[in-house]
Amino acid sequence: MPGRVLIVGAGGQGRVVADILLAAADGSGLTPIGFIDDRFDRLGSLIAGLPVLGAVTELSAIPHDAIVIAVGDNVHRESLSLELEASGEQIVTARHPFTSLAPDVTVGQGCMISAGVVVTPGARIGRGVLLNTSSSVDHDSVVGDFAHVSAGATVGANVLIGTRTLIGVAAAVMTGRRVGADCLVGAGALVTRDLPDHVVVAGVPARIRRQHV
Repeated sequence: MPGRVLIVGAGGQGRVVADILLAAADGSGLTPIGFIDDRFDRLGSLIAGLPVLGAVTELSAIPHDAIVIAVGDNVHRESLSLELEASGEQIVTARHPFTSLAPDVTVGQGCMISAGVVVTPGARIGRGVLLNTSSSVDHDSVVGDFAHVSAGATVGANVLIGTRTLIGVAAAVMTGRRVGADCLVGAGALVTRDLPDHVVVAGVPARIRRQHV
């Protein structure tokens, strides 16, 4: 849907989203017009050439057609998405033009897909998912709602990533594995076995270090 887009969140993830939307503007029809952020010290500043226009509570007073929720924390992104969607906001996906998604890949609303991302046939990406720079999701895998596949991370084929799970920078999940909901897979880890919900894992091969609450 073409239109004016506000970016909710003016931190690091917000800058990434601004870069995505500006790079894709000619083809997507989405025009970023500024940021919304609750940090008072950011109000009125310019980020990536776009102004910080107000707080989240002022969203309805600023003319716009859609929003992207640029929040890195999975739990916060989910709660904010549900709250703003319930208030009538249209949440859209930001996809960088330098990506490769097979034609039959499904992508939920409100995702952020950064430069260099590759998603191969049959994969399903849930709503509010972050696919960060140069990450990849192989065929027939499922990435659950509000999960985050970090920069350079690799998700093999026929993998299931649970809701709100974080796959760390340059981590890898081997083909056929299941990673539960609300997990944290450390940077550079190699997941060779199925993982339950709510665990933190690290290492090669990845081992459970503690519970993740």
